[in-house]
Amino acid sequence: MTLNITREEVALPPDQRDHLAFLLHNVLSAEECEDYIKWTEERGYTKALLSVGGGRQKLDPHVCNSDHCIIDSPEEANKLWQRIRAYVPTRWMGCPVKGLNERLRFLRYDAGQFFKPHMDAQYVAESGKQSYITLLIYLNEGFEGGHTIFLPQHETKSKEGRHIVHHLPAPQVVPVTGSALIFQHDLLNEESVVTSGRKYAVRTDVMYAAGLPMRIKVRT
Repeated sequence: MTLNITREEVALPPDQRDHLAFLLHNVLSAEECEDYIKWTEERGYTKALLSVGGGRQKLDPHVCNSDHCIIDSPEEANKLWQRIRAYVPTRWMGCPVKGLNERLRFLRYDAGQFFKPHMDAQYVAESGKQSYITLLIYLNEGFEGGHTIFLPQHETKSKEGRHIVHHLPAPQVVPVTGSALIFQHDLLNEESVVTSGRKYAVRTDVMYAAGLPMRIKVRT
C-alpha cells in the first residue's frame, strides 16, 4: 500500500511555540481505520482509567469519562512505526529513538464524553525505555466536537504569593480520518466534549532509550 503522507505544523499557544507538535496526514487509509474500529468493538471497550504514577491507576470521570480498549501488539506498533519513523526526532534529551510502545490504547468518545486539560504521562518499559512523545491517530469523522486543544498557560504570582493563571486563545486540531497528531508529552492538552456522534482514535508513545524521567500527572 502506498500512502501519500504529508506533514503539517500545528500552531501552538504563544507560550509553547518552542514545543513539538505536528500532524501527519494519510498515515492510515480509511479502510485500515475501519478495520481498527471493528477489531476493537469485537474485543470490547471499558471505562478509561487515569495513570497517576507508580503504576497506579484510578477511575476519575470528572477528568476523563471516555472508554478505551487496550491491545498489546508488537506487529501493529511496528506497522505504525514504519509509517511515521522518518518524521519523528531521532534523539530526545540526548536519548536515541527506539520505536513505538507496543501498547495501543484505542479511545472511544460518545456524546457527552471528554478528557479535561492534562499532560500525557511518561511510559517506562521494563527494559528501561521511556516515552517522551505522544502519537494520536484519528480513526473517523462524522461527529461533532471532540477536537484536540492545546491550552496556553502562563502563570504569575500575586503579591500574596498566589498563582494567577492567564489563559490565551487555544489552538484546536480537528480530527481527520487516518491523520496522526504527534506532540511532546508535556504540552497541556484536552479532548473537547463530543456533542453528537461517536469518535474513535488510537494513541501510543514514541519510545527512547533510558533517560531522565518526566513529572507528568495523568494519562489514559
